[in-house]
Amino acid sequence: MNSYERVMAVLEGRKDEVDQIPCVNTVSTATIEFMEKEDAFWPDAHKDPEKMARLGAAAHKYCGLDNITIPFDMTVEAEVFGVPIDFREKAAKKGRYLWPGAKRSVAESPDMIYIPDDIPNTKRVAVISKAIKILKEQYSGKAVVNVFMVPPFTALSSYIVDTIKFMMAMKSDPQLVHAFMEKLTPPFIEMANTYADAGADMITLHDMGAPCDNISPDQFEEFVKPYLTRILGEIKVPTVLNICGRTEPIIGKMVECGANAIAVDERDSIANVRAAADEIKPGYPIIGNIAPKKVIHQAPPEVIKEQVKTVIEQGVDMVAPGCDFWIQTPSEKIKAMVDATAEFGKR
Repeated sequence: MNSYERVMAVLEGRKDEVDQIPCVNTVSTATIEFMEKEDAFWPDAHKDPEKMARLGAAAHKYCGLDNITIPFDMTVEAEVFGVPIDFREKAAKKGRYLWPGAKRSVAESPDMIYIPDDIPNTKRVAVISKAIKILKEQYSGKAVVNVFMVPPFTALSSYIVDTIKFMMAMKSDPQLVHAFMEKLTPPFIEMANTYADAGADMITLHDMGAPCDNISPDQFEEFVKPYLTRILGEIKVPTVLNICGRTEPIIGKMVECGANAIAVDERDSIANVRAAADEIKPGYPIIGNIAPKKVIHQAPPEVIKEQVKTVIEQGVDMVAPGCDFWIQTPSEKIKAMVDATAEFGKR
């Protein structure tokens, strides 16, 4: 089997058919070394579809990762809905490559949020769609093209609305939070399906603002789960729900959202995640959860190998870092993770 076939088999509920467990990263795969290899540096690679495609494919091309992921930051959706973005051009000119960030929040009420009339051609949605098409020309049927998106809760709480005011409103004015979520859900679905129509093989919803480090399980149940369920139910291609942070108390709720798989980070025990997921849906696909900085970036290859072996033994269906690759990670460390997955993940 090739990379595409392995990943799609797991997402489609046919994991018993794979010859070996896939090794993936459902969020950012960009590193400085990959930027250098492909002459696709930030911030240009955030805005140029050719460079985005080259940088997104680098981990598959050079290290054998079983998927390709674009884009590389969490501000795409916020920008679409009116947030001005700092692409860190000044830092890049000095050789420092930093993630884009929001210059300021823009909404205190739902009616202040800008909803474009033509989402497919707005801001970086068009760039990502072009990059998908470029990648599909080269990798169709060979490696899964994944687009990761920041769904409404994180987009609102981290970028569009003042974070403190938004988090306080969950207690003081819950209907306001629901109104914000209702406002963004339909255009978000349209955006996701724009990528599906462009040829994306899978969509990852990266709800980084929704772990138990930030909100309670009850708040997840009320303010996050219903909208994720709606969104996931309408996306045309297989999906992954990825939440960085502590998620063991909400694993069952994450499974119930309806994605084809969930991805968790190193704060969680895969054994506990496996048990919780199996209570809801036996054999449900789990992705994770090698620490991207302390292990993949900083540890020697033998520790990476040991960690991969452990998560496979505990029940992951795809090995992955717990979140984005640390941007300074050497390629040989990523290759060590891929090789260990091939060694210990044979069926």
